[in-house]
Amino acid sequence: MKTFLCSLLGFVLASVIAWGALLLWGGLVLQLPPGDSYWDRTPYAADIFLACWPCLAIGAAMLAARLVR
Repeated sequence: MKTFLCSLLGFVLASVIAWGALLLWGGLVLQLPPGDSYWDRTPYAADIFLACWPCLAIGAAMLAARLVR
């Protein structure tokens, strides 16, 4: 049970970091207004992010499960 909870925590933490970084990047670097969407400007960016985010989150979950053992 401890391994499952730590892997879940790793997945959630990596997801929060990925989505938070995306929002900060869109707001601070690109300086998008609140109503504008980065997904509309560059459609391939959504594909890249949605492919990398689960890989990062699953990797973090596996690392957390490995560290608990």
